[in-house]
Amino acid sequence: MKSLKKNDRILITGGTGLIGTNLNNALREQGYESNAIGSSQYDLRDLTAVKLAFTEYKPTVVFHLAAKVGGIFANNTYKADFYSDNVLINTHVVNESINHGVEYMFAMGTGCAYPKRLEGSVLLEKDFLDGVPEITNDAYAYAKRGLLVHLEALAENEQINYTYCLPANIYGAHDNYHPTHSHVVPGLIRRFCEAKDDSLSEVKIWGDGSAKRDFLYIDDCVAAMILLAEKGLSGPVNIATGELTSIADLAVAIKQASKFSGNIEHNLSFPTGQKERLFDLERIKSIGWEAKHSLEDGLEKTVEWFEKNKNNIRER
Repeated sequence: MKSLKKNDRILITGGTGLIGTNLNNALREQGYESNAIGSSQYDLRDLTAVKLAFTEYKPTVVFHLAAKVGGIFANNTYKADFYSDNVLINTHVVNESINHGVEYMFAMGTGCAYPKRLEGSVLLEKDFLDGVPEITNDAYAYAKRGLLVHLEALAENEQINYTYCLPANIYGAHDNYHPTHSHVVPGLIRRFCEAKDDSLSEVKIWGDGSAKRDFLYIDDCVAAMILLAEKGLSGPVNIATGELTSIADLAVAIKQASKFSGNIEHNLSFPTGQKERLFDLERIKSIGWEAKHSLEDGLEKTVEWFEKNKNNIRER
């Protein structure tokens, strides 16, 4: 199977986001020829723009990370946009990869697309498509599942080799810190840091805080991605730490990392979302990877980065 080599020309879609920015930096540090593109350069919903990007960069390997993403509020409120935008992005990028002879694609899936019926069970890659996803993010989940179906069909015809990553909740530097459309970690970091700066007495978090997630620091995620690509491990692969943390406990940890001294209140008018996701890690561990950062360590580094960059943070 084709895998990542030093002489490859790498194109990273979604290259200005959390994962793309950190991945591009890591690849270049390791001597790879890597180019990252973002939506301000190429709107990947537009086929003409996608064709221009592939013509300019002529990649042999694509890390396809581009997506319309957001937290539970955004996913549940703008379902049609999350579905249609992601279907267009994925279809255009995969088809142009085939048209330009790309030999290997690393595609970013989402752990939130696992079936709702598996809530409370260990999530095995083989079960990813087998059941209805959580209703609060079902439109996004189906679009992401379609990406895997597309790649599987092409691989069956020996048109491309691929790895499809199913990550835990990733956080770290260069994340989206939009006040309402961000994921849970950056959203809470912003709220706690701003509450501290404004001398507020409390911070409200959405839902009852009982949902549990596996939180993966970006440096660990990037290390796993590069190793997977170099090894050429094919098909869906979970990437996670193997440890679950409730949203309530996460809020306490971020409160401590941000040095906020007020109270935490729960806003029960917002949905809690999928109760928990516990990933099976046999496949990723089989190539010698494991997470190196504790949640406390990762949060401290992320809060420190936010405080240094809060006047120039990304909000999309």
